[in-house]
Amino acid sequence: MWRTLLVPAALTLSLAACSGSGPGAGAPASPGTATARTVGTEPGTDLELGQSAVLVWQPAADVTGELELSVDEVAEQRRSVLDGWTRDDAMAASRPYFVTVTLANVGEADLGGQDVPLYLRDTDGALGAPWTVGGDFRACQSGPLPSPFEPDAEAAMCLVYLVPEGGRVRDMVFQPTEGFDPITWSGDVREPRRRGED
Repeated sequence: MWRTLLVPAALTLSLAACSGSGPGAGAPASPGTATARTVGTEPGTDLELGQSAVLVWQPAADVTGELELSVDEVAEQRRSVLDGWTRDDAMAASRPYFVTVTLANVGEADLGGQDVPLYLRDTDGALGAPWTVGGDFRACQSGPLPSPFEPDAEAAMCLVYLVPEGGRVRDMVFQPTEGFDPITWSGDVREPRRRGED
């Protein structure tokens, strides 16, 4: 579900998730015949930002992913950070968040290019998928896992999320399939820097 801002299909999916309607509302659409379980972290666990969870999910019928995932920071951004990168008024009016995560492949499969089902849940309860801005947007190179991402590989990533106008972030949610009791991360959200600050 991490796709570029320039692909209309991804725009439709992510905007539906943010608006509270469509497959992203309340529970994300599962990729293919995905199933999920956790190793060391029980479904329904609530974590603080900076804490790690060891997770297992099946992004494809022949791929089982095992990741150690930490949501390290959630930072609200000024809307102007996406000037020139949005396609419509709804996106331009959305509130951007940059989310920093740390991941380690603790399984046996190469997870290169896979989308980790980590969503931002807003104060209306809607789930939003991360965006890949692409191009030379250097502020936050959001996207799928690097390719390759073999066993023992580690990565720190920045992910871009959009919350509809008037909303705020509630927590971050790992929910790979509908009906899965999500694992969540919450904590203090870093506010945008004041103008003139370094």
